[in-house]
Amino acid sequence: MAAFLHYYKKIFLLILLFPFRIFKIKKNRVLLINDLSYNYSCNPKYIAEYLRKTYPCKLNVYYSVKDVKKARSLHIEGVTFIRFNSIGYFYYAMTAKVLVSNSGGYSYLPLKKKQIVINTHHGGGAYKKIGRYVFGDSKLFRKDLKLHSKRTHMYLSTCKKFTEVVSDSILVPKQKFWEIGMPRNDMLLHAAPSLAADVKKRLGLLPEQHLVLYAPTYRKVSDNYFNDSIAIEYGIRCEDVCNALQQRFGGEWVFGYRLHPCVVNRNVPQQSHVMDLSDYPEMQELLLVADVMINDFSSSMWDFMLTGKPLFTFAVDMEHYIATTNLETPVSEWPFPQSTDNAGLTESILRFDEEKYKTDCRKHYEALGGCESGHATQSVGDYIYNICYAAKSGEKNTI
Repeated sequence: MAAFLHYYKKIFLLILLFPFRIFKIKKNRVLLINDLSYNYSCNPKYIAEYLRKTYPCKLNVYYSVKDVKKARSLHIEGVTFIRFNSIGYFYYAMTAKVLVSNSGGYSYLPLKKKQIVINTHHGGGAYKKIGRYVFGDSKLFRKDLKLHSKRTHMYLSTCKKFTEVVSDSILVPKQKFWEIGMPRNDMLLHAAPSLAADVKKRLGLLPEQHLVLYAPTYRKVSDNYFNDSIAIEYGIRCEDVCNALQQRFGGEWVFGYRLHPCVVNRNVPQQSHVMDLSDYPEMQELLLVADVMINDFSSSMWDFMLTGKPLFTFAVDMEHYIATTNLETPVSEWPFPQSTDNAGLTESILRFDEEKYKTDCRKHYEALGGCESGHATQSVGDYIYNICYAAKSGEKNTI
């Protein structure tokens, strides 16, 4: 029933929004959508930053958010913030030459043939199953996926396995995938010590303090995908983790908790040495400053792996999660030390073998066909600029 409503809601919106097609496309207008947290972050943010700095006054850059007042308080010159799903949003969406999204938010828009949609996605590697392997391979859901696929002109990919499984899962043709990595990962591949120092200062960390970032993925109330995501009793002992890290690596450690943006409630330990970083707007900045990460099934493990820093997986519900979620890449093939209880996590930290870890990560990256270029932001930004200005001159664009 939920899938039925989901699909026909889109059909209703396609009909309702059709009159917006009367407005002409503005050939230098770009609209970016963070279709997960609806704030100024993730891949769309990095593309917006590149466009406003590299092509000032050349492109009109619009960015949709839920809280316009908060976004405008950032005072970002060259980016106009609009409220997601407002009348203004639909106007700018229907008149933009290029739309960029990190998930979706455009399959219900009656776009014109000359409009270009770039999907950057929001996760690297190829870990959890998505699309028809989650919602079911019904005829109705395939029709839903084709609404999305038809409007997607380019899909960014972080590895060859991602291209294969996502193409199969959401029915986007392989030739639409651009294997250059994600814009948000460029900063992780290129050292940014000044930015790291600035982020640590904003977090209230002293230069000599080390951050361990715990970022578990979302869970459902039940195994029904359409249910809301909840915060659960993750069961991690923050103090034990910090003590083990101090023994293995030395120094003073601070525990940072980061819940998935889709979680509708929170359950973060209220302890003096624990920081709730769930509201910090940019995950990649946390990955940049974190010295160690603890993950479970979040695709951010791919991003953090690119830094070469230690990552450990921990999930007390690992068996249940695997059984009910299904994975594209088995946990046995992940290069990260794994544990399902606190004793195992502590032992993994104390026995951490840096050389083995680096070798395993390299093999994992190669096995998945990693293609993070380190300049995805520039490649996409320049491509957008060329689309807009070739469109003005009547030239043909290619990737």
